Amino acid sequence: MRQDTAEACSTSAGSPPIEMTSVDLISDESLEEFASKVKEKIPDPWINTTCNNTEIRMELWDSNYSIPKYILHVDSGLQFSLHVYNWLLPDIHPLYTTHRRRMDSARVVDFLEAIRDGKYAICEGLRQDEHVQTIAKDPDDASHTSFSNSDVIRHSIPNKIEMDSNFGVLVVFRCVDCELLLGRNGDEEHVICDPCKKLQKNILVQQNRKKRSSSAPAKAKAPLTACSSEKLRATVVATRLECKQLEDKIKNLQNKIEKSAVSISEPLEKDLMTIMSGQNLDSMPHMKFFWEQQIHLLKTKKMGRRYHPQMIRFALSIHCKSPSAYRELRDSGALILPSERVLRDYKNYFRPGAGIIKENIEELKEQASKFTGIQKYVAVVMDEMKIQENLVFDKTSGELIGFIDLGDPLTTYANVDEDTPIASHALAFLVRGLCTNLKHVAAYYFTGNVTSFQLLPLFWKVVGVLETTVKLWVIAAVNDGASPNRKFFALHSKLGGTLPDGLVYKTPNLFFLARMIYFFADVPHLIKTARNCLYNSGSGSCSRYMWNDGHYLLFRHIADLFHHDQQYALHQLPKLTLDHVLLTGYSKMKVS
Repeated sequence: MRQDTAEACSTSAGSPPIEMTSVDLISDESLEEFASKVKEKIPDPWINTTCNNTEIRMELWDSNYSIPKYILHVDSGLQFSLHVYNWLLPDIHPLYTTHRRRMDSARVVDFLEAIRDGKYAICEGLRQDEHVQTIAKDPDDASHTSFSNSDVIRHSIPNKIEMDSNFGVLVVFRCVDCELLLGRNGDEEHVICDPCKKLQKNILVQQNRKKRSSSAPAKAKAPLTACSSEKLRATVVATRLECKQLEDKIKNLQNKIEKSAVSISEPLEKDLMTIMSGQNLDSMPHMKFFWEQQIHLLKTKKMGRRYHPQMIRFALSIHCKSPSAYRELRDSGALILPSERVLRDYKNYFRPGAGIIKENIEELKEQASKFTGIQKYVAVVMDEMKIQENLVFDKTSGELIGFIDLGDPLTTYANVDEDTPIASHALAFLVRGLCTNLKHVAAYYFTGNVTSFQLLPLFWKVVGVLETTVKLWVIAAVNDGASPNRKFFALHSKLGGTLPDGLVYKTPNLFFLARMIYFFADVPHLIKTARNCLYNSGSGSCSRYMWNDGHYLLFRHIADLFHHDQQYALHQLPKLTLDHVLLTGYSKMKVS
């Protein structure tokens, strides 16, 4: 066996280096050889109390206590363990890791002398106070099957028994992971290991938290039997202060009512109280729910209001019909409604944009996934509306919005004139269920004067997404019968059905050739167009004179009939009003 002498350095900052033999190769000496070599070399006051074939036990006593101060056990495999006042050092202690928890005859003397000469100090444990004594546990208590790092363990060291003294004991409170032996770093008044120091800090934090909690008022539903006297006293003080504040508020409200109150009649008062109390509203559940929500919101602080989904839908419905009316209704204070900023978050479920948006299609696909059979039949409605020609800067994306956008940049550049790049119309493709209530805008585009050649690729692109991605069956295409739309129908003359007069009314579905797509002109738009043409026949702009069978069709005939009917108290045409006779720019374009 080859041995080298070196300094064995501790792995812990608190363990001083001890000069002793470091074994490069595992010693192969037996316990008997170890005992025979060590027997005569044990330094005083260490004593060898047990020496047999299974273990060797060496002890160092303190004259003040009735148990050994240190006990060194060496088993048959020369593995050693160290006890300090019967407390076993933890397995990760630096003394174990430095010596690989193996002892031999060459190192044992230096090891014992280092312990005897006081190179290590014993941890003094936690500061003893009433709280620590209360939470401490006995290590031999059968009620505790295991201990955690947050437990405090009572370490009892019995004093030496004298003839004229009673039994005494030294009690030290330690952490479960207490290191017990620490390297000396000068003259320290209070020696404490890191685990005990950390536990001491946690206990102090818990005491402060408990102290603050005990001095705070109890909550409304807290049981009074579980509250301390300090907490009950703080609760009474807080309650009296709250009652005083409420009384002052009541007095202020009474003064305001006396100064600013408006007297009302007794019948009106009864009607208002009936409405606010919710009586006679069972037959109108929507109104009852609305008033209940208004009363609830009235009792809630402005910054803490949470609106019911039904209230959000109701507010969105009003705002979509008239934003100015919604603002007037909200600003008047008559009703408590969400702000426009809140409604904007609900409207912008995904970021809108021209063309076919993935998130929009996914939303439509989720709705269509519930349809089966004939519920999948839909019609594509194309409609173009006039928009204000202007450019708007989007601060989120950094883009200028307002140019003509046909979805695909190549298609856009091929159909845009250099003189008119700004969009004047918005073309929308609406998906309408034929056997369901489905209404969804699949795509929209910013256009100028749209042509039939621009409509053709856009329409089939929308149909392709509906057929292949959304799994809906397109069997109809509807528009307002304008000239570009009629030419768009005519472009399918080589594919579909054509009447004898050359009118194209259907075409095969390019994504399912066994199914046809039928072309329809929107009836309300046709009626509106016929009415406007009749209005300009001999009156209005006088752009035409309509005739049939040699007789003129003039709008003046209808106007004269209306004025003649107004001369009598009993009207023969009660549904014909002045709005039907005097058309404005808005009424000319209104479909319904």
